[in-house]
Amino acid sequence: MANSNPNDTKLEQQRSESAKAALKSQTEDNHTEDSKAAADRIADNLENVKKDQ
Repeated sequence: MANSNPNDTKLEQQRSESAKAALKSQTEDNHTEDSKAAADRIADNLENVKKDQ
């Protein structure tokens, strides 16, 4: 990512902040989806245990 003006780091900083925000959002979304899936599995397991008793 070469800058036309090597002294202008503002654009590179904005790109970096944007990339960080995108990665953070992506990992948080993945974590939320994984947590929901895990909660669903736990709930299913509890229901199965109740049925077996």
